Amino acid sequence: MHILAKKNELMKINRRRAPSSAVSQKKKIDGHLNEKQVEKLIGGQVIEGSQKADLEGEIGKSSIKSGKKWQILLYSYGTISNKKYLKILKPCLDAFTENYNDFTTDRTKCIYYKENYLKKHGKEKTKLLSNEEINKILGNNKYVDAKRSLAKATPDVSNKLKDKIYLKKFLSEAIFNLEEVSFLIIKDSTYKKDNSQNIFTKEYVLETLCSEITPAISKAGNAPQDYNVPGQKTLLRYMKDNGKTKNIAEIEVRTDSEEKYRYIRFNMYSRDVLYLLLGRNNNLSSKKIAENFIAYEDAIKCF
Repeated sequence: MHILAKKNELMKINRRRAPSSAVSQKKKIDGHLNEKQVEKLIGGQVIEGSQKADLEGEIGKSSIKSGKKWQILLYSYGTISNKKYLKILKPCLDAFTENYNDFTTDRTKCIYYKENYLKKHGKEKTKLLSNEEINKILGNNKYVDAKRSLAKATPDVSNKLKDKIYLKKFLSEAIFNLEEVSFLIIKDSTYKKDNSQNIFTKEYVLETLCSEITPAISKAGNAPQDYNVPGQKTLLRYMKDNGKTKNIAEIEVRTDSEEKYRYIRFNMYSRDVLYLLLGRNNNLSSKKIAENFIAYEDAIKCF
């Protein structure tokens, strides 16, 4: 009897989906502590909640970032649909069935089959198992359909972001919610690693990033236990000094929980952002505003 046709057998899979709640909670706590530190350094008031601005003071609203990887946004289907520039990501969400249980049930079927195939035939032979063969075995499968549809949607997003004017508007809405936030404050624990608080204006951040980064799509994964196809993420990259490209941001559809199913998650890497904002400009002007607090370029005049 075929492995998927067995009755009364509980399918269990071993694929990890997301960081533990303990890890996520620690990141939130660390972020809140950093916001309080900035509040103490330059005044103003921390804004509670999940909006873009974390601090409001005399100079306006600021977004405060710390840690290795930042979550720039986590937006629902409705929010993405109503955004001015981020709505180009809506087809990526449309790739997925609306019903979370249908998606996870078929995901389990797919990975359950591949995990058992791996146990029986080994890693190398499993890698040779084509997606076409898996499609025939699984039949109608919403997990597989979603992956294939997403692979068709992401190239269109990437192509739109090749337009530098649109890219700037897209990043402005993603990072600053257009006109809501005026400054980005970054704690450096990844680039110079001096724990300094570095403040940049929105315009400097956008001009610098847009001049350096280009969009791309992710390659197919190589996990033998999964259904691997390219284009599951939209990537933003920059060219390193050695001529190789490196991801500075990843945009993906979150599917690991029912609560956040079909949400867009946009992550950026702190070290790479700081490298572009601080390391590529040899004539960067700066001013120490307070202990361990530095303003750069046009942010200087705001203090």
